[in-house]
Amino acid sequence: MDWNSSLSLQTVQGEAYRLCYVVKGVGEPIVLIHGYGAGMWVWEKQMDALAKDYQVFAVDLLGHGFSDRPKIEYTPETYVRSLKCFMEGVGIEKAVLIGNSMGGGIAWGMAVSFPERVKKLILIDAAPPDVLDQVQNDSFRMLVEVKDLPLFPYLLIASRNRGSLKGVLEECVSDRSLITREITDRAFQLLRIRGTTWALASTFRHATEALRFKESLSLIPHPTLVIWGEQDLIFPVTVGERLHRIIPRSILRTIPQSGHIPMWETPEAVNPLLLSFLREEA
Repeated sequence: MDWNSSLSLQTVQGEAYRLCYVVKGVGEPIVLIHGYGAGMWVWEKQMDALAKDYQVFAVDLLGHGFSDRPKIEYTPETYVRSLKCFMEGVGIEKAVLIGNSMGGGIAWGMAVSFPERVKKLILIDAAPPDVLDQVQNDSFRMLVEVKDLPLFPYLLIASRNRGSLKGVLEECVSDRSLITREITDRAFQLLRIRGTTWALASTFRHATEALRFKESLSLIPHPTLVIWGEQDLIFPVTVGERLHRIIPRSILRTIPQSGHIPMWETPEAVNPLLLSFLREEA
């Protein structure tokens, strides 16, 4: 991990598992939530910028990064509940939630399930409730096509090597030169941690359960910023436009020449949007 030397990996105990995180800054709390198969590293270009005025927590989700990988069913509810446990464990009563991809889905899931724990939402290329119908990139479409075949998603994920993982990472950006060997190796090391394949396959298997939250999106009361990379190959901009239409107090900002993880690919465009929205009165 390429974290600033001032940041040390910390742990907090969940229900029966350990979650890892880093924290920086003093002030109102912000929780950064990464996406499917990723880790807290996707926020490495936000920590310093946000920590000047806020207390910023970047968490490795259950089954991801350096957090535990219990052999359980990784449902949307599991992720939302584990995030709530994380907040309780580190003493956060209420926070701004910033989520990317699946992490955005978990963020709006928290806003729906535990609205009292959320101050504002920032959804960056966030997963919608009908996530498997909306994914467009080749690697996820392949998983969708075999999702009903026993063991096939598990075997596809387990068979990934550095080369195929590099291809997955390249689908997340518009500038593929950013996916260097160092970036690929870092992601591959996390992928090979025992239990990762089970966690990712189980998450995928239960993805359609997010549909039960669909009608609740229109009830989200929190100020919400929706940010979308215009070159997103996974969820096209139309997904962000639809989330913006459904969530009442939302605004939409798109980022040219940026893909699925615009906060990592183009932080110079995303960070000012984050800070401006955070400074607005709720």
